[in-house]
Amino acid sequence: MVIEIKWLGHAWFQVKASGKNMHFDPAPNKHYDPDLSEKADLIFISHGHMDHWHHDTIRTLQGPTTMVLAPKKVAGKLGPETNMVAEGDRLDFVNGEIRVVPAYNIRKLFHRRGMGVGYLVTVEGKTIYHAGDTDFIPEMSTFGKVDVALLPMGGTYTMDVGEAAQAARTIRPGMVVPMHNLRTEPQELAKLLANEPQIKVAAMKPGDVLRLD
Repeated sequence: MVIEIKWLGHAWFQVKASGKNMHFDPAPNKHYDPDLSEKADLIFISHGHMDHWHHDTIRTLQGPTTMVLAPKKVAGKLGPETNMVAEGDRLDFVNGEIRVVPAYNIRKLFHRRGMGVGYLVTVEGKTIYHAGDTDFIPEMSTFGKVDVALLPMGGTYTMDVGEAAQAARTIRPGMVVPMHNLRTEPQELAKLLANEPQIKVAAMKPGDVLRLD
């Protein structure tokens, strides 16, 4: 089956696969105004900064069976029906698996370790990595097979484009989608990875859809 990955701006992605509608870091942004009429099956929140989750948006996306995953700080604000997660957790859902992985800054103070997480979601035999807000960290070498890596590269609060290239070389996904890129152009990452032909860079615009067979 086809997997569809739609960028809704900043760090917000919608992934459709195996009959599931999944949203990562849903928070309104100036780049795209999405249609929220379809309820989500899973909602993934990486950390508590307000550009990565929005209470009303999450409530709009929630249906009676929606599973919401969030680290402790956010889970406490969303209520008891939220699944609190931390790095190292593993969860199963119908036709898929979720691994919760570290996400933190090494030389900055914006995202201390334990504040947030990243997600490795395996569905339809493909693994999608949503990095959240993170620097290039040693744990990336332990992720195993990744098909699509959604990597921040803004440089102020997260990896810059050079670190994102390091992360891509370490994770070795089939495809990288730059996000949270502020004023950094995705083509800059493509240039740094020009000698890595097995890693494609998808320079998406908000609203674009990437399809994986």
